[in-house]
Amino acid sequence: MKTILVPIDFSPDSKNALLYALELAQKPHIRIIVFHAFYPAALPPAAYETPSFIQNLERVKCRELEQYVNVCKEAAPHDYVFDFRCAPKVTKPENLVPGYTEQVFHTIVAVQEPQERFADQVTCVARMGTVYEQILSVAEAYEADLIVMGMQGGSALEQALIGSTTLSIMRNCSVPVLGVPLHARFRGLRSVVFASDLSRQPDKTLLRLLRGFMKTFKPRLELLHLHRQQDMQAEYRNVERTLEAFDEQLHDIDYKVVLRQRPEVVAGIREYLQERQPSALILSPQKHTFIKRLFNKSVTAQMVAYHDVPLLTLPSSRTNWQEREPEELEKVHEH
Repeated sequence: MKTILVPIDFSPDSKNALLYALELAQKPHIRIIVFHAFYPAALPPAAYETPSFIQNLERVKCRELEQYVNVCKEAAPHDYVFDFRCAPKVTKPENLVPGYTEQVFHTIVAVQEPQERFADQVTCVARMGTVYEQILSVAEAYEADLIVMGMQGGSALEQALIGSTTLSIMRNCSVPVLGVPLHARFRGLRSVVFASDLSRQPDKTLLRLLRGFMKTFKPRLELLHLHRQQDMQAEYRNVERTLEAFDEQLHDIDYKVVLRQRPEVVAGIREYLQERQPSALILSPQKHTFIKRLFNKSVTAQMVAYHDVPLLTLPSSRTNWQEREPEELEKVHEH
């Protein structure tokens, strides 16, 4: 993984996603592309025919974007830990907290998070055009390996009726997308949960993307499979072929497989997230018709609405996995 694209609209949502991405990319030394799509104020049609008019607008917006990134970095919150040390006071530590009175039995030492917490390879890009089309275009032009976007959430019905840019990109982009909730702060990627219907065979594209993410950031991986089967041995046989595919494609990665009998998919995923408190949830969205989204058949849309944990979506090389009968579709969830 070499490049992360971060679309910005100057909202608190996208500002938080920007800071999250800058910290995410710092340790692996990944390049960040900060992008903004815009439309200028109403101008006479002749203005657009002036040579280099659009290029000049984009350069101005790009400079504004660079200033915005710097302001966000400077305004980012910092953490201090006050370390009360009871070791003998032979010499005063260099980082002794100024202005604080030492305790009788302890020396107060301030421990601050490292200043070099943000990625230093940052490129700002601005383009005139619609947000959705320009994000896809820039992702392709800069060969982005991951897109990090803000994720405001909202009800599943609202997502179905009016949609959102983040959800649309998640559903249609060929690049993995990490949606960051407004109040989520980067605390390292300790563990991720991949909620997947293991009764369906994944393709190699999805597993390749999953492996690339795991090798770059090195979190613990848990595969969560929810089912209604009473017989656990029968259910294991049902997912055995998929587990063989994971075994082969993730041959150098340790992971845990959890099979849970639950009647409802989204509730089961949320229950597991509350128990495990992972750093991110992984799904692989499928395309759904408007009617299916309207009646809450889209797990991805519902998990976007559940904005307690960052959501990473991994595309596959095909829209649908293996075909299923309509009654079977009611029993499984999308990836």
